[in-house]
Amino acid sequence: MHSPIYPIPLLFLLLLMGCSTTEQQEATLRDIDIQSSDEDVAPVFIKAKNESEIKKAYSDYLKSASVDEKGRRAAISRLAELEMAELNKLDDESTNTDVSIDQSEGYKKSILRTIDLLSAAINEYPNAKDNDRILYQLSQNYEKLNLQDQSLNTLTQLTTQFPQSVYYAEAHFRLAENAFVLGDYLTAESSYSEVIFTAGGNEFYERSLLKRGWSRYKQGLFTEAVEDYVAAIKHRKFGNYQTLTGNDLGDFDEYFRALALAAINLESTDLLKNYFNTPTDSDYLYHTHQVISSIYLAQQRYADASIILNNFIAGNSDSERIPEAYLQQLQVLKKAGLNDEFAAAMEAFYIRFNTNSPYWEGKKYSSAYDVIKKSMRDNILLVADAQQQEYRKTRKTGNFVAANQWYQRYLNQYSSYARQDKVYTAYAELLVTQNMNEQALSYFEKAAYDGDIVLDKEAAYATIELTDKLHKSYPENSAWLDRHLTYSLRSAQLYQDEKRYQQASLYAVELAYKNKRYAEAITFSESIARSAAENIRKEADYIRGLSFLKIKNPEKAEKVFSYLLSTENNNTDKIRFSNGLALAIYEQGQADLQLDKIDSAIANYARVVKQANTATIAPDSLFAAINLAIAHERWNLAVANIELFQQQFPNHRLYQDATRELSNAYIKLGQEDRAAVVFEKISTQDNDQNIKMAALWKAAALYESKNKPSDAIRAYTSYANNYPTPYAQYLESMDKLSSLYLQKNDLGKAEFWQRQIINADQKTVQSYKNDRTNYIAATAALALAKHKKDKFEKKNLVEPLAKNLREKKKFMQESISLFGQASSYNIAEVTIEATYSIGKIYQEFSKSLLNSERPKNLSDDELEQYNILIEDQAFPFEEKAIEFYEINMARTADGTHSSWIKKSHIELQTLFPSRYQRQGKFHVFSSTAN
Repeated sequence: MHSPIYPIPLLFLLLLMGCSTTEQQEATLRDIDIQSSDEDVAPVFIKAKNESEIKKAYSDYLKSASVDEKGRRAAISRLAELEMAELNKLDDESTNTDVSIDQSEGYKKSILRTIDLLSAAINEYPNAKDNDRILYQLSQNYEKLNLQDQSLNTLTQLTTQFPQSVYYAEAHFRLAENAFVLGDYLTAESSYSEVIFTAGGNEFYERSLLKRGWSRYKQGLFTEAVEDYVAAIKHRKFGNYQTLTGNDLGDFDEYFRALALAAINLESTDLLKNYFNTPTDSDYLYHTHQVISSIYLAQQRYADASIILNNFIAGNSDSERIPEAYLQQLQVLKKAGLNDEFAAAMEAFYIRFNTNSPYWEGKKYSSAYDVIKKSMRDNILLVADAQQQEYRKTRKTGNFVAANQWYQRYLNQYSSYARQDKVYTAYAELLVTQNMNEQALSYFEKAAYDGDIVLDKEAAYATIELTDKLHKSYPENSAWLDRHLTYSLRSAQLYQDEKRYQQASLYAVELAYKNKRYAEAITFSESIARSAAENIRKEADYIRGLSFLKIKNPEKAEKVFSYLLSTENNNTDKIRFSNGLALAIYEQGQADLQLDKIDSAIANYARVVKQANTATIAPDSLFAAINLAIAHERWNLAVANIELFQQQFPNHRLYQDATRELSNAYIKLGQEDRAAVVFEKISTQDNDQNIKMAALWKAAALYESKNKPSDAIRAYTSYANNYPTPYAQYLESMDKLSSLYLQKNDLGKAEFWQRQIINADQKTVQSYKNDRTNYIAATAALALAKHKKDKFEKKNLVEPLAKNLREKKKFMQESISLFGQASSYNIAEVTIEATYSIGKIYQEFSKSLLNSERPKNLSDDELEQYNILIEDQAFPFEEKAIEFYEINMARTADGTHSSWIKKSHIELQTLFPSRYQRQGKFHVFSSTAN
């Protein structure tokens, strides 16, 4: 690649053109660039033509103008300048828009036209004084078409024909650059020398010195190369290296690297002192040694890198750069991995050159001081870190002591940089390894915070961990907990999306709650981002809900637990969230109760079941609502909540108590039928036998009172079947059953229970009996007797007479037996009725015999004899009837009066008329016979 030829400003070309033409020619050619009036008067300039018209006018002119015409060359130059101006414009547009025009056909054609014009100017006017400019422009345009040979030939022609040209130095520099690229270093050296020797110096002088040095270096002429590099450096007059920037810094590095590469090949680097032998050159001398050392270092020639620095130190003991040379040696040891040597050298370096060392008296404003101060800081950190890393591996006390010392040295001199250098954090980490937690915390705090502002999140996290350790070690010291919570909250608010800070926040929530700092637990919980992991957010919210309960704000607690429960799918978590919600609602009920808001308290207690029915306290809370409603006679509420309790908790230990209360509540509401149902339910479910028995009886009685015989029968039957004791109640249940069945006209079942009464009575010892049981048994026997008596009375003595007589006699005996049993209980009214009934049976039997159907086909005599026989058979029964009736009549002696006695008297008047106005037997017989 060839270096581009710098364009000559258009204004400069116009000036040159003006020098090469006459005033008359200028006037003539100016007419081409402007338009004048055709009137035969002094010319008046009207309007300038555009470039296209001007270029066309010049082209037309050149087509007609001969070589000898004086204005022709000026026209060629002018037209070429217009073409180059257009090219420059295109180049500018291309640069500004990043659009390449190198391959544009129009662009190439314009260059070719320019080349033709410039070539024509040279060919037609070879001796023109400003042909150096034409050749320079021609070379530029050849290069634009990448025609390097033509461009170089043109430059060579320029240097040959115009040694005094202003373009001479640049032309030789470009020829030299081309030769250098092609590896023709001798030609390059020669051309660079021409540039250097050009009178008056030029903008290519310094660059040519450097490039000639490289040309000589490539030829192995190292001493000569050194001379050129030194000349270039001195010519440039670089300032303090530490203040260099941009091109100056880049050139400094390039020049000294070139010098160092050449100086390495000298017999001795001591020769460099011959070139840098003044005080102002001493910095250059150090930089040369330093760069040579760096080159050796890059080549891993560590010994050579150190030796070259030793040479400088030994030969320049009074140089201000001595500390920097020692510093460079430290870098060599570090790069070489010689850690022990590095540590030892650093120890010596620190003692001699630390910022408080006597060495710097009067030198603290030198550039070396600034370099050493910064480098010392960096190297202290290197040594401290190395010792710390070694201690982590070996746990040797010596490494800890050394690291600790270096950190202390740093902090003594560079504490203002400690935060940015991460020293506070590193030193704190070292101290933590020795369990020096309080001291470590102080440094982590310095690293992490500026007041309430978090500067370093890693250090901030360390303060959270350390304060937790200290709190665990000294739980009695609340200051550690205070700081832990403060730091946790401060960081959590900044780093909400980081998982570890979310975990730290959750831990702070738990810790605050555990230590009864509920307000802080709430604050921490609220600081956890909604974007946090679900398990963290969930746990924090749960503790927040518990904290609200602890500070007596159950309403907010309810909101928290309600949200958690509504969004949770895990059964285990659902249980604890449900328990939390239940407790929040229950405590609202407690608060209402304290304020004597009874209805609200009942509602809240009951609401627990409706919103958290799986909660542990749900049954107790609902039962509290029941008890409160009963205590304050809110019977409807009591009933509603008891029914809810039965529905939700059928197996709960309080279920039976609730059910018992329900029956009472129904009674209080006048709903005995519903109460009966509940009592009956109690009788089947309650664990207490006495309660079951009483409930069943109560149910039966309520059914009976509400005129529900079927339900009453069911209940009494259950009672009679299950509770034979106490005997009196047992007998009462059977009596109820017999009565109820009689009401239903179910005589068979009524009779069944009457017989059961008799059987039970016969099996029961007298001590269990009382007047009531005797009465029931007596009336049962009486009822059975009456039933038998009815059968007896309905049985007529008709054919077949023997059979019917047998049955009727059987019914008579059974009923008399039962009437006798009924009277045995000595119940006056029963006995009197039974006595009457027995007399009536005898009377009826006697009458039935007399009125019985006579056998057919009897003769009159046989019939008469049969009648006499029947009468003889009937008479004793009639006597028996009189006997029983008289027994009843005898009871009047003790003042007993009864309808049955009166009926007995009436019957006696019929049977014994002589005594009781009785009609004769004959009449009776006659009546019967008739």
